[in-house]
Amino acid sequence: MRRSTIIVCIAAVVVLSAGIAALMLWPEAEPEPGLPTPPPADTMDLIVDPHEDVSVILFSPVDGAPYYLRRDPESGDIELDAEDAIFQGFPSVMRAVFNTALSLANLNRVTEAADDEQLSMFGFDEPVMTWRVERIDGTADELLIGGMQVAGQGRYIRLQNSREVFLLNERQSTLLTHSLEELYDLSFFPMMLFPDVEHIVQLVDHILLETEKDVIELQKRTEEEIADSGFGSSLFQMLQPAVGECNDHIVQTIILENAAGIMPVSVEAARPADLSVYGLDEPARLTLSAGDWSGTLLIGDFDAERGGRFIMIDDYDAVLFDPHGDYSFLNVVPSQLRARLIWLHNIADVSSVTFELEGNTRVLRFEHIEEDEQTSLDGWLDGVEISETNARRLYVTALSITQDGETDEPVPDDPPVYRVTISFLEGGSESLELYQLNDSQFLIVHNGLNTEFFVTRMSLQQNMLGRFEMLDRGEDLPAS
Repeated sequence: MRRSTIIVCIAAVVVLSAGIAALMLWPEAEPEPGLPTPPPADTMDLIVDPHEDVSVILFSPVDGAPYYLRRDPESGDIELDAEDAIFQGFPSVMRAVFNTALSLANLNRVTEAADDEQLSMFGFDEPVMTWRVERIDGTADELLIGGMQVAGQGRYIRLQNSREVFLLNERQSTLLTHSLEELYDLSFFPMMLFPDVEHIVQLVDHILLETEKDVIELQKRTEEEIADSGFGSSLFQMLQPAVGECNDHIVQTIILENAAGIMPVSVEAARPADLSVYGLDEPARLTLSAGDWSGTLLIGDFDAERGGRFIMIDDYDAVLFDPHGDYSFLNVVPSQLRARLIWLHNIADVSSVTFELEGNTRVLRFEHIEEDEQTSLDGWLDGVEISETNARRLYVTALSITQDGETDEPVPDDPPVYRVTISFLEGGSESLELYQLNDSQFLIVHNGLNTEFFVTRMSLQQNMLGRFEMLDRGEDLPAS
């Protein structure tokens, strides 16, 4: 090889090496929002504390309200404490934040002793979060989280009184920079009580839906109540606008399952001055009860542009936004929820039944007898004793009026063709009347209120008259 060729090759190598060195030393343009990626470094523990040694951690976001996470020494539960807190904290999120703040082990150490320029470069001149770990023994550490590294996969962190800089991973960075609002549990249902739809259906025992059109109240019946009633099998019964059996499938799918899917994602307005902006000055209300728990959801306007609804949870002064929930239960009407049976009462609560039919008045009276923890009843029809079986069967017939459809006809001026009044052991009474609308339809009125239902089964009149005649002859009534 010629000497000139060797010299050219050597020169090329030198130039290439110089270029590589220049590229390694040349400062990278600072992309937004990240900071330069640190060189590979050794791993160190920044802070590692047993949870039981820590009493409280104070988090102070630069652009938000400060908050405490306190650990209960007995239960170990993490509690949210903040002057500006509107909602309670979500348990799993609070625990994850608390645990992460005390488990900063094996972190990449970026530098052992950063100068002022480097601290500024790593974002510590304007930290996004500071927090203070206070231990039971009285000692404490204060930490700062700075800027994000260039790849956007973590943030820089250091102790307040140290120039040793470490790098958090993405998950740690996310958890330790939460704002107070991001910790909020915005769920309408307590997740420990209602972890899924099945539990909501199982545990909810009372439903009150109040809309501009209707007030619908439903009560779950116990197995004993269903067995004792002698008829009907629905799990829920309607209390308003009339007493009667419910269509359990509609109650579950339209109300409970949709209510379970209500998951607001953000606080739209904290302590709002004008609720009318969100349609919450006169909201629809859904109140559910389960044992000792009761909660009310206030439901406002639908925002068509954003595809979500404004809601509030009773006792919390904040408007929430829910982009996912199905609020079709607001359009439900009583006739959808009602089973065809118009009213429903347990015979154990009844003292007497008065029948008025075709100018005849008959009175069925009960006496409830308790012996050896067993309950039986004696029955009298117009003062003449009848068997318990006949008394129960006559009572079931009185309550066996079913609705066949809806009508907007007003209550006729003529007297009702049928009236039955139930009197209760604890006082008070309820009445049900049938008014003739035409040759085939009879309007059903409950407690003086138009139910907007009609019945076409006027064979009931003849059936009742026939049953009275059978009892007067001393015969037993058929089971149906």
